[in-house]
Amino acid sequence: MGSEPKPPPGRVRPLIHRLTPADDILALLGALAPPVLAALAFLGGLTLLLTGTLGTSEDSRSVLRDLLPLPFVEASHLAASLSGLALLLLSRGLARRMARARAVATAFLLAGALFALLRGLDWEEALALLLIAALLHLFRAEFGRAGGWGEVRPGPTLILVMALAIAGAVTTGMIVHRNTGYSTDLWWRFAWQGDAPRFLRAMLAVSVALAVLAVDRLLNHPAPVAAPPATIPAPVARLVEASPDAARRLALLGDKRFLLSPEEDAFLMYGIEGRSWISLAGPVGAPDAGRALIVAFAAAAHRAGVSAVFSSLPPALLEPVLDLGHVIVKMGEMAHVDLTRFSLDGSARKDLRYARSRAIRDGLSFAILPAAEVPVHMPRLRAISDRWLATKKGGEKGFALGYFDPGYLARFDLAVMRAEGDIVAFANLWRGAGRAEMACDLMRHLPGQSGALMEAFFTEMILHAQAEGYRRFLLGGAPMSGMPDHPLAPLWARIGAVIYRHGDEFYNFEGLRAFKEKFGPDWSPLYLTCPSALGLPRAFFDLARLVSRGPAPVPANSA
Repeated sequence: MGSEPKPPPGRVRPLIHRLTPADDILALLGALAPPVLAALAFLGGLTLLLTGTLGTSEDSRSVLRDLLPLPFVEASHLAASLSGLALLLLSRGLARRMARARAVATAFLLAGALFALLRGLDWEEALALLLIAALLHLFRAEFGRAGGWGEVRPGPTLILVMALAIAGAVTTGMIVHRNTGYSTDLWWRFAWQGDAPRFLRAMLAVSVALAVLAVDRLLNHPAPVAAPPATIPAPVARLVEASPDAARRLALLGDKRFLLSPEEDAFLMYGIEGRSWISLAGPVGAPDAGRALIVAFAAAAHRAGVSAVFSSLPPALLEPVLDLGHVIVKMGEMAHVDLTRFSLDGSARKDLRYARSRAIRDGLSFAILPAAEVPVHMPRLRAISDRWLATKKGGEKGFALGYFDPGYLARFDLAVMRAEGDIVAFANLWRGAGRAEMACDLMRHLPGQSGALMEAFFTEMILHAQAEGYRRFLLGGAPMSGMPDHPLAPLWARIGAVIYRHGDEFYNFEGLRAFKEKFGPDWSPLYLTCPSALGLPRAFFDLARLVSRGPAPVPANSA
């Protein structure tokens, strides 16, 4: 039914069983194991690099000469250094709890221990590497995330750290072999006493390998993301129709994936961008099933080797996300007009009264087009949308915002403003179940119309919702609005406050809130969460790219 991925129900229940003290200790050790073992693997790799720059003692060399041919020792010296570089690289995957990284790191630890013995009888080093490998096997259950080479591929920071490690090894080797006169013959000298030549060849090999990794990172492009389901799953359409929250109709936009509860009484909509799975506005449907979906979604993202990001999350849904240990930041506010007390009377609404009367004087009239009549007017609506988009930067958006698509618009009634009989502005109307909430989503108008058009249009839609008995009207969000800006505020909040005040060149943040404030709305906060503070920049960047990706074909309703 398009509900991918659907984690096994049994994976959630063990998270909440009663723990004994012994269970607590084991759980704590398990939680600490991945980062600690990642650090140990990194240190093991660094040790293999550094000890490769040192000479072999005469006693060890004498034993090796009796046991092995020289080519075995030469090859082991080179292989040990390359194994060290591989462990530096794999530490990234271990920190991310990747199953494949654990298996490959274990193999390199075992190989590194063998090569440490073959190149210089380094028993202590070999035992340390074997101990790390044993711990990786002991805590193998903690490394359950999927992922391939793309998840291990080093970023700029790790490449820099690896370069510094190699530079340190080269410096150590230069000091140890400072009395050996350099000549081009050293590169090709193979002898039992040839510690300096072996050092030079090993450092050249690991430097070339690091350069290849850096070029691979530079040329790497993310793999294309599979398309969302071709049809809206029937349970999703049913749950959307039953939801009192008007904004849940964004699930019908066609650019989202869905995670359904086992009983199909709740779903969570999300998109994929980069290494983030980004949920929008939390689950829809039964509250208990929705909270379980939050945990299941985070678990599925964890196993896939990506980050679970929850965007536009209301305060009521923060508790289950806090239980996941996520970092939470405010991303803006949402405006709702309480229709039970909305009125155009009083001095606070004089601008709205003026806009409404001005629109009438300018020949504008308001009407509702039933969904069945929308396809007839689609060419006119398309022309208005194209003219409107031509005045904007960046083109159509998506995911958290509606876009022009005939199939999508034909699902809803349309509010329109006419001038001399022709439509000059339109907005599709979302209707929440039980007349709880009405909202407009995609709103477009012809440029050059009356200056009172937008205020009058919103006023008419709000009055229409009030006349139909709806309890509130959703005006939409104000990004970056309400961000705390004081010395004790989090860094990301203060950055957001600066963007809100000075970002008009890119987006009219303050103007958008000021416009909505004219209708006297109630404001409620919205939050974004991700697994770690270090992941916040990537989460915001991936969300921005997902929204900017634009239209996808709107699927058919399978209900």
